[in-house]
This record gives sequence, structure tokens and C-alpha cells, in this order.
Amino acid sequence: MIRIPTGIPGLDNMIEGGLPRPSLTLLAGDAGAGKTTFCTQFLCKGADLGEHCLYLLTFGRPSDLQINYATSYEFVKSAYFGKEICYLELEEMVEKACRSRDFLDILEREIDTLNPTRIVIENLSILEEVLKDEYWRFLLKLSHLIKTKAVVTLVAEDAQPGIPYPANIAQVADGIILLQNETINFARRRSIEILKMCGTSHHLGKHAVDISVKGLVVYPGL
Repeated sequence: MIRIPTGIPGLDNMIEGGLPRPSLTLLAGDAGAGKTTFCTQFLCKGADLGEHCLYLLTFGRPSDLQINYATSYEFVKSAYFGKEICYLELEEMVEKACRSRDFLDILEREIDTLNPTRIVIENLSILEEVLKDEYWRFLLKLSHLIKTKAVVTLVAEDAQPGIPYPANIAQVADGIILLQNETINFARRRSIEILKMCGTSHHLGKHAVDISVKGLVVYPGL
């Protein structure tokens, strides 16, 4: 099986060298747990290897602001953006309440144009309100498109109170990674847990995570 390194120190050894290619991995977690940092490292690792990468934003901060935030990390090179790493904002389509086929057509067109190895999609679940009854079929077709194009995709989602990850996306995902930012003994503790990774013998349980200007680091066994 082909493996794509995540660029997260400590993580790749826990998942046999990286994420399977092709695959769709759900990355879910609390606010401040490190999802955006994880995704940025994942894409920059691809850029380091000369791969093309695509970052899809369904809503949120503008891509230029996203880039400004990203460059605060030591591993980020501003020259990556617009070249190896391209941003695509879908907020206007969300506001217009387009159909599932419109989203899939845009994504397939971008994949055919850029030929990316890695894709990150933030807050995909917001499309459930837009697509309604089409949403489940959309997820199935999205998973099929990712496999057909041989892409490694991260879908980053916020955890909700009592709901650690979106169940619909989890059903089509090949892997599920949880990031947590818990209060333990009056202190914040970040951790990572691999719930599922198809075709992979992976570590179980929670493992310590640290975030600094060097990015996100995993400490297996702690």
C-alpha cells in the first residue's frame, strides 16, 4: 500500500509510515486542539516533497488571512501558496445553495487542473444544511471521486458537545483521527487518538500532543 507521510512528528510511526493513498480521513476535534495546524503541516509536507495540494474552505476566514496565520510556523514557506498549495473558497456557492453536482464538478475540475496528491476540506458538514436530502449521496460520490483520482484527503471538522465527530462523514471515511483539548487537573492537555485507519495496524488510545512554532508534535506512549 502506498503511504503519504503526514509531516506530523511522531504520528507517521503510529500509522505504518503515513496515510494510505488513496483515502479520505476525518480529522475531528475541539476548538484549539490543533486541526488547522495539522492540516497546514500535512499540506506543507506535500509541498516540501514537490507535490501539488488543494485547500478547500467552505466558509470562514479569507485565504489571504489564512496564509498570514500559517506563515507564523517555522515549517511554512510563503512561496508554497499559489504554487504547490492552492486555496479554493466555496462560501459563495454555499450562500447560493448550489446542488451537490455543482460542488463535485468544481472539485473534479480543480483536481484535473492541479493534479494534487493532497486535499484538505474544512467544515464539509456545513453542506448538509445546503444540500439537505442530497447530502448523503454527495458524500458517497465525493468518496468515490477521491478514490478514482488517487488523492489523500483530510476532512477537518469541529467536535460538538457530546458528539466527537460527524457520523455521516465517519461512515464514508477510511480513517478517523480525533484531536482533543481537555481540562485535566485545572490544566489544558492536548491529545490525539486514532479511532480507525483502514488497512493499517495503528496505535490505540490517546497520546500527548504539543503545539508550538514548530507545529504539532505527537508523543506516542505519553
